[in-house]
Amino acid sequence: MNLLDILDLDLIDLDMDATDKDGVLKQLSSMLYKKGNIKDLDGLTDQVINASVAIGKVKQPVEWESLDDQPVSLIFLLAAPTGDLQKTHLQNLSQLASVVAHKAHVDALMKCETKEEFFELFETYFNEFTKRKEA
Repeated sequence: MNLLDILDLDLIDLDMDATDKDGVLKQLSSMLYKKGNIKDLDGLTDQVINASVAIGKVKQPVEWESLDDQPVSLIFLLAAPTGDLQKTHLQNLSQLASVVAHKAHVDALMKCETKEEFFELFETYFNEFTKRKEA
C-alpha cells in the first residue's frame, strides 16, 4: 500500500477555520471519523480502522511545534492501525516527506483552490518521486 492508495478527496479540506493546533487536529480527526477510518474522536491510539491521511489547509497559519518554529498552513494527519505502524505508517510517512520536501511542491499545493486540483497535483509529485526512486 502506498500513499496514493489512502489519498481520498473526502479527506481533504482546503478551507479550514481552525485557528490553533488542537482545532486543526479535531477537524482532521472528524473527517477521518465521518469517513469510517477511526472508531472514536477521543484519541487516535488504537482507534484507527483503516490507514488514511487527512489533509487540511488553514485560512491563517497556526502555531505548531515545528522544527523551524514557524506557523504552518498545510497539515497532513497520517493514521494507521496499530498492527500496521511499522510497515504502512512508516512507508507512508517516508513517501509524504519525499513529496513535501521540495518547497516548490508545497508552494504549488498551497495555491490549489479545489481538492480535485490538490489531489491531481499531489499525485503528479508522488509519481515523480516514484519514478526517481525506481531509476
